[in-house]
Amino acid sequence: MAPTALFEVLTDAEQAEPRCTLEEEYGAALLLATDRVAVNFVSTIDGIVSYGLGSADSSAVGGGLAADRLLMAMLRAVAAVIVVGAGTVRVAGTHQWTPATLAPDRAGDLAALRAAAGLPASPAPLLAVSTSPDFNPAVDAARRPQTPFHVLAPPPPQRRLAAATIVSAARDLGGDGPILCEGGPHLFGTLVAEPTPLDLFLTVAPQLAGRSNKRPSQRRGLVEGVALPPWARGGRLRSVRRAGQHLLLRYAVDAGQSQP
Repeated sequence: MAPTALFEVLTDAEQAEPRCTLEEEYGAALLLATDRVAVNFVSTIDGIVSYGLGSADSSAVGGGLAADRLLMAMLRAVAAVIVVGAGTVRVAGTHQWTPATLAPDRAGDLAALRAAAGLPASPAPLLAVSTSPDFNPAVDAARRPQTPFHVLAPPPPQRRLAAATIVSAARDLGGDGPILCEGGPHLFGTLVAEPTPLDLFLTVAPQLAGRSNKRPSQRRGLVEGVALPPWARGGRLRSVRRAGQHLLLRYAVDAGQSQP
């Protein structure tokens, strides 16, 4: 089922005719700005993005919604480089960060979308951001990669990288093309803690998760590791799409402060 657009604010470039079949299904040209970092998450109604279930997390949170998986695949197809946190990579198992991994039956359409975006036919390189210089995950994305795999870690005695450092390293790998960040929530916290312009794609699943206060919870919210003052980073709603009981939201999060 293709998502139904409920609200949309298009840029001049996005008002052009969709360039390929997938964009026709999406309802608009899917263009990522090169001066922003695109971020993609799926969360519950109450903002939980991880149950701590390892490789089963995405399906547990998002319900395996086909429209969400296809949007994720499309975002990978139009990205020049994909950035993920070390925790996300550790639980990846056999997952590969290629568009066709998420929608193998649409591999040809995804290749056409990537070509229409003017990007190389080969999948975007993957940049894993770690707090440990010894990060060496035993997962297929690192051991048997289908896309170039790189690790960015702080030199001792640093324990955390700045957002500007992460973006700069991604630019080195992806040139002038769009950067896509697929989490996790601590990496996203690093990006929102600094004035990094963001393009947030957030799928909201129709379920509540909650957190227990009896023991340390493995459940994670959308932003972890940083506590922002009220309205330090506000978003401008770009689009709302509905697929069944799920909402596919897109926000532009600017560098400066925004008020409701």
